[in-house]
Amino acid sequence: MSPKVARAFVLVVAIGLFIGAITFGVKLVFPASYTPPISPQLATATKSSFSVTVNTTGAVVLSTETAVNFPSPGKIANLDVSVGQSVQKGTVLATLSSTAAQSAVSQAQANLVSAQARLVAAETPATPSQIAVLQTTINNAIQNQTDTASIVQTTASIDAQAVAADQAAISITEGDLTSGNCQSSSTTTTTSPTAQCQSYQAQLTAQENQLTTDQARSQSDATADVQKMNVAQGAVTAAKAALNAAITPTQSDVTTAQAAVTSAEASLQSAQASLSNLTLLSPISGTILQINAQVGQIVTGSSATVQVLPGTNSPISAITKNATAPTGLFIIGTSSQLVVGFPVQSSSVSMLHAGQVAIITNQATPSSSIQGKIIAVSASPIDVAGTSSYYGTASIPSNSLVAGIQVNISIPISQAVNVLSVPISAVYLLGGNPHIDIWNGHTGVPTAVTLGAQGTSQVQVTSGLRSGEQVVLVANQGFTQAGLA
Repeated sequence: MSPKVARAFVLVVAIGLFIGAITFGVKLVFPASYTPPISPQLATATKSSFSVTVNTTGAVVLSTETAVNFPSPGKIANLDVSVGQSVQKGTVLATLSSTAAQSAVSQAQANLVSAQARLVAAETPATPSQIAVLQTTINNAIQNQTDTASIVQTTASIDAQAVAADQAAISITEGDLTSGNCQSSSTTTTTSPTAQCQSYQAQLTAQENQLTTDQARSQSDATADVQKMNVAQGAVTAAKAALNAAITPTQSDVTTAQAAVTSAEASLQSAQASLSNLTLLSPISGTILQINAQVGQIVTGSSATVQVLPGTNSPISAITKNATAPTGLFIIGTSSQLVVGFPVQSSSVSMLHAGQVAIITNQATPSSSIQGKIIAVSASPIDVAGTSSYYGTASIPSNSLVAGIQVNISIPISQAVNVLSVPISAVYLLGGNPHIDIWNGHTGVPTAVTLGAQGTSQVQVTSGLRSGEQVVLVANQGFTQAGLA
């Protein structure tokens, strides 16, 4: 073998060994079960034209819904309507317990009569006969007070005797139970002791029930008696004050009496208003959609303003599902017309106005859409439970959707012509800023970009990307997209 041939042979062997080593190494690093990674889906940045849109989500609601609450606190005594019932304006929806409020009105009325009497006495010099009448009034008031005290004492005595008698009867029956060995198991040995013990036990139960009844009546009588004595004492005080004013009237007395009448009138009006507030009336005619109350429930009273969607009477809370937003014990709908309510980002609100077309898609059936029109957009942020946002409302064709469903809304604004763009799905947020993964042939390189006009599926890139570069479609890789709506 010539030297030249030998060198060629060595070179061939060396190349063969090198290839074998590489093959062996690959098998070590990549076993037979290894599957190369799937290439990501890519898109090419190109110049294109598309419709610029504002995209958001919302919900279908009735155009007119009124939230109704009691203006005053109290305990619900009655619910007078049911869900689905049609009501007229002024229909009683519910009432609160009125015992305390009615008592306050009666007391305010008595105070006003007394104040008016003192004013008359202060303004008009009393004659001897008038003074005699006033003195008689005092005597009658004192006698009434004495009689009331006697009645109160008698009632208290009768109640106390009844309670004492009940307690004595219970003690006797308990003694019979003890003396009859009714607490012992030996009573089961014969028929008659068991029957006697059962009789004692039934008697004891009846006596205890009677005691409970008599104690409750005694407590109720005591409460009523205190009010009776207060009224009787007030009559005496008022009668004496009237006589004193009649005997020595002065301008100061007149001024004071006039002020007392004014104050008493205001107190009566306040008490009457509080009493009327215990009856909740429907402010409109419509249909009861929701009842968020039940008998016995304690309500705090609410004067909070329920914020509504622009151009409607429907509460914004119907689309926000905000648990802290003011709502109503009763929700009343006054029409069957449906609308779509939606939030609007502050950066987009200036581009929206009434009359614009809105493409509305049911989130449950995204393959089909309907066309509505914007009714109104809030001119300034609306505060709902401490959060301020802009909101819009769009009309929809009759019977095309149902209340309560969630929808996507796309509102065409203008046309972006021959601009560098990529699919929206290529954009994601990183550190709060929009980024795009630019494909370098092996991997995606996260790159910060500046966005411009946005369409339904395309978005303009104004910096950070060159025409012809390929980008990774992030949405197809399981990453979180940027919130571009």
